[in-house]
Amino acid sequence: MSPTAVPDPLRWTELLRVFGGLVGVLAAFVAVLWLLKRFQPGARAAAGPMRVLSTLSLAPRERLLLVQVGRQQLLLGSSAQGLQCLHVLAEPVDLAAPGAGAGGAAAVLPASFPDWLRRALDQRKRGGE
Repeated sequence: MSPTAVPDPLRWTELLRVFGGLVGVLAAFVAVLWLLKRFQPGARAAAGPMRVLSTLSLAPRERLLLVQVGRQQLLLGSSAQGLQCLHVLAEPVDLAAPGAGAGGAAAVLPASFPDWLRRALDQRKRGGE
């Protein structure tokens, strides 16, 4: 074999080398995603005077936000064009009273998807028995 000969790409050692490189790249990609998720600066709880109390999704890129700034609450509209203040509430909304406008019959929605999924699975188990 001459020194300039190209190795056979179908040899098991070459396939193993290529597969190992692919696994290495995928592992690096997963590690970077994990680090971005863990150290995301916007994911921390707001310690300042401003916080989002509630959101309501209207469409894929449109939502209503109830924001509290100090003691004042604002209803904001968020869309692809940007944010717009829709209303400044004269009295703060009491979020501890669920379904106040529906006679108290409305169910309280969990704060996160895992909580909602856990509740839905529990209801399904109770309904199946």
